[in-house]
Formats: sequence, structure tokens, C-alpha cells
Amino acid sequence: MLDTAHALYTFWSGFGLPAYTVDTVPDKAAMPYITYSLVETEPLETASHYAQVWYRTRYFGDLLATVDAIKAKLTDGTQGARIDCPKGYVCIRPASPLVQILTDADPSVKYAYINLQINCYHN
Repeated sequence: MLDTAHALYTFWSGFGLPAYTVDTVPDKAAMPYITYSLVETEPLETASHYAQVWYRTRYFGDLLATVDAIKAKLTDGTQGARIDCPKGYVCIRPASPLVQILTDADPSVKYAYINLQINCYHN
């Protein structure tokens, strides 16, 4: 599980924003940031995985630009994003619908829900 956790952190923190697993955002963290589920599969199995990109803004421009950068990494190869780790790799792929843009209960908070699949291939 540690390899999967490290691989996912490496991927999600690679977009110029802080990244946290779901429900671990520090109380004083300032938006924008990314949250993501921490999921590990058995080899050759697939599970649901998701990320959320959070912005406090009136406009969608920066949020959509970050989503486009993530989409580019997810669709760069035929197998989705492959993240190497010491004993194998983790692969995350787009699922459908890939992205939903939502507004939080606080109307100044906008976020993108990114729907994915994950496969873990390591010992």
C-alpha cells in the first residue's frame, strides 16, 4: 500500500498544486489544491479512483486549465497515466464521465470531480 500511496501522491502533486488524500486537507490549507482517493487493487483488478480539483474563485479559467493539464497526462498514452514505483507501477485511466464541474455549498468554491479507474501492478 505504501508504494501505491507514494505513486498517487507523486502523480497528483505534479500539477503545481498541493495534493492531499480525501479528508486529510489541513484546516489552514488555502485553495487551490487537489484531493484524491487512496485505493489499491490486486494485480489485474480494476477499482474506482477519483480526484477533485478545488479553487476559490468566481471564474472557471484556472480550474479548467488545471483539469486540461490532468486530462493531457491521463490521455497521453494508450494505457492512461503510468506511475512507476519501486516494485512495479500504478496505472490510472479515464472513466466516464471523465470530468464534472461542480459548485460547493459556498458559491465561491468551484471544483472538478475527475472520475478514474486504477490498476496496481506491484508486490
